[in-house]
Amino acid sequence: MKKNYFTIALVFCLTSMVMAQNTVTVDANAEQLGYANVFETNGDYVFGESWGLLDLKTVVDQDMNTLTLQPNFNTYGDGTDPFWVNPATTLGNKYFEGNTLVESFDLVGSPLTFEGVIDSNTLAGNGYVLFNVNNGPLEGGHQAVPADFGGAFTVEGVTEDLVLLLDEGSDPDENDGCEPVINASELEGKIAVIRRGACEFGLKALAAQDAGAVGVVMLNNVEGPPIVMAGGEFGEQVTIPVLMVSDVTGAAIVAELANGVNSTMILDAYEAIAFIKVFNSDFSVLKFEFDFLEAGETDFSVTYDNVEDTDFVVQYGFAVYGLNANPVDETALGSIVVTNSTLGVNDFNAINVSVYPNPTINNINIQSDEQITNIVVYNTLGQMVMNAAPDATNFSMETANLDAGIYFAKLSTEKGSKTVKFIKQ
Repeated sequence: MKKNYFTIALVFCLTSMVMAQNTVTVDANAEQLGYANVFETNGDYVFGESWGLLDLKTVVDQDMNTLTLQPNFNTYGDGTDPFWVNPATTLGNKYFEGNTLVESFDLVGSPLTFEGVIDSNTLAGNGYVLFNVNNGPLEGGHQAVPADFGGAFTVEGVTEDLVLLLDEGSDPDENDGCEPVINASELEGKIAVIRRGACEFGLKALAAQDAGAVGVVMLNNVEGPPIVMAGGEFGEQVTIPVLMVSDVTGAAIVAELANGVNSTMILDAYEAIAFIKVFNSDFSVLKFEFDFLEAGETDFSVTYDNVEDTDFVVQYGFAVYGLNANPVDETALGSIVVTNSTLGVNDFNAINVSVYPNPTINNINIQSDEQITNIVVYNTLGQMVMNAAPDATNFSMETANLDAGIYFAKLSTEKGSKTVKFIKQ
């Protein structure tokens, strides 16, 4: 595997404590390592091993002093290997976590902050639209293409039963939505199934939306894969998600509707983080701090302060997680470009936050020198479990409904953001 290099600038800052506070940021020369963790789409771990940066699809530009993070589209190949590509959906068949990191033994023994600047983030919110059948003989994923109009597909998704739209006209097709809908009561709150036909896709989808449908599955009437649908005159009025499946999949769905077909339309989006990982000597214990690289943010900051005598090695860097991607989608999926920050002596602790009690049973109290405008709580899988907009320097959050485990609270202020960890017992 090939290796690329970028420098990590170290700024050592003295604090009121005996132990020094170290701060690192992205630059352009230190040895950079790649590591891949690969999972089945159900979350089961498959393998992990060292990877070259070119294979991860991380790009280091020493002249511009930037690091570009992307989904992994190297593994997709020509799209014929069933290990990497799902033949039913033609999408990637593995969740790929590409880690781009620096490993250091010199930073062990002191608190550490890793921070930098996000030059651009066109990856946030991007991913692949999945259409899954949740029951019966069609259970599983099916190839689907989202329309270029309609409501956005979300990571929460829409899960509902499928109902075939019925309209007044049988010429040429009573299920094409080109005439007034006559089974609106059955479509209310469901995902409408509509055949491709003589009128515009936007008109069909709008008819289903007006009948109360929460989504549309369009069935192609032409042999071959689904196509991208244009909205035509009425597309701008459609606010529910719309996708198309092939004629073969469509015929199978219609044949099974009498038995009930439940489905999910969802956006499988990519996640990216900046992280600090600290291991013991045999790598059996991992301590992990991270900050999500989210849309609209211009910087990141991660702090590790749980220093212990057993700490042996520090790793810090970035990870991008999501389906291994089709290389033809490289531009559409986007990337994240990070660079170094200009560090001052006191910058590493710009936002002071205390969290107590930690561990907690019922409530977590958060205190800061800065007005906290927003807080988002994530579990260790990166799933948002709580959020609030306190607009205060001191506030309390109820945690009784959370399962026992480790959680990360991302706090936003006018100065920036900071992620803190707490444990729910």
